[in-house]
Amino acid sequence: MVSHVKANSVFRTVSRYTTVAALVLAMMPPNAASALTTAEYVRAVLRDEVAAASDSSAGVLFGVLDSLGAEPRIWAEGAVSVDDELRLGCPTAKPILAYLILNRRIPLQARITRWFPEREGYTRAHDIQVRYLLLNSSGIRDYVPMIPMHPDSAVTPERTIELAYRHRTLLFDPGQGFEYSNTNANLLGCILRVEMGESVDALVRARFAAIAPSLRYDDGHGRYPRGYPGPWPYHWSCPGYGGGLIGTAADAMRAFAWIASQPEFVQMTRWSKPNGSPERAETDHRLGLGLFGRRDLAGCGPATFYDGDLGPCQMILACVRGRVFYVATTHPVGLERLNAVFSRLVARCVATGND
Repeated sequence: MVSHVKANSVFRTVSRYTTVAALVLAMMPPNAASALTTAEYVRAVLRDEVAAASDSSAGVLFGVLDSLGAEPRIWAEGAVSVDDELRLGCPTAKPILAYLILNRRIPLQARITRWFPEREGYTRAHDIQVRYLLLNSSGIRDYVPMIPMHPDSAVTPERTIELAYRHRTLLFDPGQGFEYSNTNANLLGCILRVEMGESVDALVRARFAAIAPSLRYDDGHGRYPRGYPGPWPYHWSCPGYGGGLIGTAADAMRAFAWIASQPEFVQMTRWSKPNGSPERAETDHRLGLGLFGRRDLAGCGPATFYDGDLGPCQMILACVRGRVFYVATTHPVGLERLNAVFSRLVARCVATGND
């Protein structure tokens, strides 16, 4: 989740920061980089990123899925392999939550007092719509800074709601601001569980088992990359419904490609202001239901885009020109650096196709 460490990192602009890999490739003779195949180019960038880390835990993975029925192309260097089960964070979990809310026909305009009564201490629940939870415009605080960062400190979604929302003032009037808050996702998960009578994990498995069989909520027993720290600095339950999914990179891309093919995705990508009204077409950084957008990514045109930070690792998921791209690390490189690498790789793949 973008979020698990830094709350407001979603609306970031890709900087001019130049990675080691970019410098190496830029210093080649003009025709040298273009002489590389796409696979060779990707491997060169990933190798240089691992080398720049000077750390045995360093690992970087990049993948592209050209269409839902295609076989993903994935490259991995360092302390991660193609078949590892990654901690996928918010870029995978939150679009899935949004899809499930829409697919199960939970009304976006419904007031959450229906599930979280004001008489029980849930502040201004009658003013908070389900839509505002999906847009991060509810005014509810992020629970992340309030939980213990310790490997043995389990935290339930219900507990995070108690900590960050119940009997607490809102940061702003619902629908009148933006604050990236993982508490919103845990509220949505609880709403789904009550309405559907099943756990959110069961709902995810039922919907995505045939498409992305490795996808599930973390239980601490995944086939994690060897580069992940041990022990993990906080309990595996802490990311909750909004960031706690694990699975392979291939399944993360397949799940997103499948969602992008569904009618609900049209509604998810009607870019909005925090109050739900339509956003201007020329807006650079776009707000959707459970996801975000860019007016232009790496010179390749409009993109659905989500970057995430779990602390020990980062990840980015994007859909550009109908293709899904994914990058993930096993070590903390920072989202600024990872965005620069990701943009370069996406631009190369879009420019050269499947050479």
